[in-house]
Amino acid sequence: MEVARPALRLQGEQRLYQVVARRILRMIEANAGKPDWHMPSERELAEELEVSRPVVREAVIALEMRGIVEVKGRAGIIVRPVRGKQINFDMLPTDAGPGPFELLEARLALEASAAAIAAERATNYDIAVLEECIFRMEQETDAVALTEKGDRDFHLTIARMTGNAIIFSMVEALWTQRDESLMWKKLHEHIHAPSVRPLWIGDHHAVLAALRLRNPDAAYKAMARHIRNVSAELMEADERGRLAPEETDEAKV
Repeated sequence: MEVARPALRLQGEQRLYQVVARRILRMIEANAGKPDWHMPSERELAEELEVSRPVVREAVIALEMRGIVEVKGRAGIIVRPVRGKQINFDMLPTDAGPGPFELLEARLALEASAAAIAAERATNYDIAVLEECIFRMEQETDAVALTEKGDRDFHLTIARMTGNAIIFSMVEALWTQRDESLMWKKLHEHIHAPSVRPLWIGDHHAVLAALRLRNPDAAYKAMARHIRNVSAELMEADERGRLAPEETDEAKV
């Protein structure tokens, strides 16, 4: 009879991706002397460690930022040579701040509910401000940046529309963490702005339409759909961006 393995749990204030990163590091250490050993794929790691793929992705990004691993297309996760002294895997600082998908999960929980409350309290002035935010987003044609003002202002305006100072401060704090996150910046390196902007702007129009109707349920669903779309696109775009140059060229043929 197979004994079920206990799921990973957080201790103290550790982030889940920190725990996963250390488990991956120990896996690397345990197999360091095996020439035929290869790192499992992200999907395999997720199954083995019993966590979601986004959490594994965050752990891999944290290790990649520290030069421990590198991700290359079909080759998968490559362990880079360790120079000098052996790494102390337990002491290695794997905390690079909130994970991108951790932030999106928190935003989904908070901002969808904020949109529902805002729909009940929206004024014509609020709607006009949101229209201006979307207009500015449509004029921003550069690559997706960490501090897109139109996008940020759109979401903070909705939080402000709730009339609840605590909700506003929480949403603002999440966006500030996003803007300051090195992991978010690393993930965004793989975003192809021209392909994702129409989808995300369309999502904002859908949220605005629900707010115009003063429909809390529709506003909740539209905001939740938008944030889920962002999460899904970040996963897919990062995988496309990790293709090796020769693979990308083949895809163009």
